[in-house]
Parts: sequence; C-alpha cells; structure tokens
Amino acid sequence: MRNLRPDEQKLIELSRRVGYGWLTNIAVRDGQLVFTAQPRARRKFRLGKPEAGRHTRPMSDDFKLKAHHLDLIARLRHVQNGMIVSIEVQDGLPVDLTLEEDVSV
Repeated sequence: MRNLRPDEQKLIELSRRVGYGWLTNIAVRDGQLVFTAQPRARRKFRLGKPEAGRHTRPMSDDFKLKAHHLDLIARLRHVQNGMIVSIEVQDGLPVDLTLEEDVSV
C-alpha cells in the first residue's frame, strides 16, 4: 500500500467496502483519480446468506495487494483524462474495468 498514491489507496478501500457490486462515476484528470464528483456504488447481495464483513476493517500499511489490484492500478496509470464507467468488484477485488478516455484526433 505504501507504493500507492492517496487517490489509488482510496480506490482500493472503496472496492473492499463494496464487497460485491460496481463502482462508477470516478474521473481521471491529469493521470490522477478525482473523487470530487460523488462516486457511486452499486452493491450486490446474496439473499439468505449472511455477510462476512471481512472487508470492512481498515487496511493496514502492510496490506498485501493482489494481482487484481496491481493490474487495475497499472491500467489506470496509463489514462491521462477520462472516466471510470465501472469497476466490477467481487469479494472486495476489482475484476472488470470499463473506461471512457479522451482521445486525440
């Protein structure tokens, strides 16, 4: 976690809090994630099954990033300006990313 910028740490924390569902409406400006517009979370629940709550604990400095986290951050670091349309989250891990990017013509 120490190698991540504060905006990237916030994104990982948000994905852990969602658990299962989607994060939407996150802007990327000048290569930085911008949370001034309110990000949205669509959460998915399994009915009849209790939530374990394992992702609600605060992350420690020695939190180990998984391959999914590293791939997400690497891809986002290549975006200069755009919008994260959605990040699908399963068990607190980002598994799918949909982006809109500004392109030069």
